[in-house]
Amino acid sequence: MKLTRRNVLGVAGASMATGVAGCLGSNEAGNGNGNGVDLPEYHRWLTTHSNGSLSYVYVDWNHLSNLESGNQSTSNATTGSQSDPMLGLPLTGMVASVFVVGFGLSAYGLSGMINYGQYSQSGTETDETGGMNSKSDAMLSTNEAIVLTGDIDTEEVDGILTAEPEGFSLSKQYEQTDEIDDYAVYTPVDEEGSEAIAVSDGALVFTSGDDITEPVDAIRTPIEAAAGETERATEANDDLEWLVSTAGHGHLVIGGYGESFEPAAESDDGDSGDNVSDFGSGTQDEFNMEYTELEAVDSGVSSLTFDDTGSQATGEFAAILDDGDASALEDSLGSSAAESSVEIEDGRVTASATWESLN
Repeated sequence: MKLTRRNVLGVAGASMATGVAGCLGSNEAGNGNGNGVDLPEYHRWLTTHSNGSLSYVYVDWNHLSNLESGNQSTSNATTGSQSDPMLGLPLTGMVASVFVVGFGLSAYGLSGMINYGQYSQSGTETDETGGMNSKSDAMLSTNEAIVLTGDIDTEEVDGILTAEPEGFSLSKQYEQTDEIDDYAVYTPVDEEGSEAIAVSDGALVFTSGDDITEPVDAIRTPIEAAAGETERATEANDDLEWLVSTAGHGHLVIGGYGESFEPAAESDDGDSGDNVSDFGSGTQDEFNMEYTELEAVDSGVSSLTFDDTGSQATGEFAAILDDGDASALEDSLGSSAAESSVEIEDGRVTASATWESLN
């Protein structure tokens, strides 16, 4: 893929038209964890599964939606991105995650809180505001939960959640059944399900998936982690702390650790898996898409960062090697960039890349 400003924003515009906008606080440097390690702000929400694995996607739509776009067809915006994991992983993770978030919000009748930015699906400017006072400026999809931060009108959201849906609607009626810290927790009225949503004036946290057996616990975990009441993934695991601090700063970030970073299984017809619909839904078993070179990787984080004008992008990649041959991975990282560097030492891979003169 030739990385251009229009291509990136084309993907962003198409995703926002069906999904979400977002930024979970500042993702710039300087958000440490108290022990001198530089971690992005969103790290405070991250926790591991009981088996120690973690999967997440972070998207800073606040920054992306402010970049200059232009009329651009988005149908082939990601064509060719599979040639370079440092480009393809964050872009594809973003697209898949916003679909998960978009459908998730529809179940709560809250699609209107999404600020679609200045771009429609075609990339043309729009004054669409979503029709709600509550607005999200960031998203983090992690394990079984979605976190959206922004300016939330809790009374407005309560009114929508507790109202009985009219006509054909994907949403249900909810009632407040619990509290977690300063969050009001809502679950479906008169029925069991996998949905639960927690609402505060600074964030929404809701379940992502149809097979969650304990939905309130699924949203409780990231909320308590953010408040410092539950051990965070970067506190529990030194390798995760290194991965997130090394490559986790960016406007698009995707990460997987342990079982969440296993190569995609081959289908019955022998084709390697490239279905990324599970990205960010807690089952990121397709993390490597078509990147067979990632079979050498046990865990990793990949990010893209765009400058204020959208004319330049930088990428960071960090990974922990398994027992496979890393030569193919070394050759592919940053292969589409104007400048790149790759280092492999003591079973760890770091890579940086720069894409210049984006049009």
